Amino acid sequence: MNKFIALILAALWLCGTALAQTSAFPVKTIRLVVAYPPGGTADVLSRAIAEGLSQRLGQRVVVENKPGANGNIAADLVAKSPADGYTLLMTAPGPLAVNASLYATLPFDPATAFAPVSLAGVAPLLLVIPASLPVRNIKELIDYVKANPSKATFASQGNASSGHLTMELLKVRTGMQANHVPYKGSAPALNDLLAGHVTMMFDNTTSSLPLVRGGALRAIAVAEEKRLLATPDIQTVAEQGLPGFVSTPWFGIVTTAGTPGAVVEKLSAAINETLSTPAVLVRFLEMGVELRPNSPKAFESYISAETVKWKEVVRVSGAKLD
Repeated sequence: MNKFIALILAALWLCGTALAQTSAFPVKTIRLVVAYPPGGTADVLSRAIAEGLSQRLGQRVVVENKPGANGNIAADLVAKSPADGYTLLMTAPGPLAVNASLYATLPFDPATAFAPVSLAGVAPLLLVIPASLPVRNIKELIDYVKANPSKATFASQGNASSGHLTMELLKVRTGMQANHVPYKGSAPALNDLLAGHVTMMFDNTTSSLPLVRGGALRAIAVAEEKRLLATPDIQTVAEQGLPGFVSTPWFGIVTTAGTPGAVVEKLSAAINETLSTPAVLVRFLEMGVELRPNSPKAFESYISAETVKWKEVVRVSGAKLD
């Protein structure tokens, strides 16, 4: 009997210790690992979130860029980190909803390795070309590619990125042929697009819209259901004869599976507060990014639905990676 009581007291002590640690969270620096290079949408969003989390939680939040393997390198790091909420992952759909359909094997299981924290936002894709190219819409782009088959190439942020898969989908829907040139992020891809080394690319509004507004690039379509508030003059792909063509990359934050629920909720609440402030909302709206923070449960459901959607996109495009 005394042994039984001792076991109960020990269990209660452990529970009390865990609760105390959770309520005190955070007591040290938080790492926000970004699955992509500096300068892109994920990076810009991460730095805004890191600043807000630091203010609200009273601890430093350090952003670490770990690009590579369509987000798998960063995701694997977080998947294998301690389940304590001090290591977060900012990612696009790749590691959470796409890569399981693309790769024969992964070093982690997207369905079980992470605890969803919050969706951050969506950054629509613009179909952009160099301003010097004599093309104003998708029909003219198809005609140009047919007339210049040896020159037609498209850049992407990397193999199996949203930009890559969306262009593969466009090729399937239009019959257009163009060779894929993958880069490590938007910045180097846009540099070569500006220089005329590649013909076109689907890129997030965050990185491409300033170049469109500056006249260096021309946006001939947006891969959304309706036109963007930030660019009401740019037609959707669907408006140009391809009904139902929608491809919306999103960005969100997860942590390691097994992290205490109270810690996940605390992180989610701080992210929601950060992304709901008027100054932050306006800043990203001007970039063409719609912020959509939500709850851990809602983000979990969102990831499940997106996994189904992107699996179909991968199937239609025929894309596969080793």
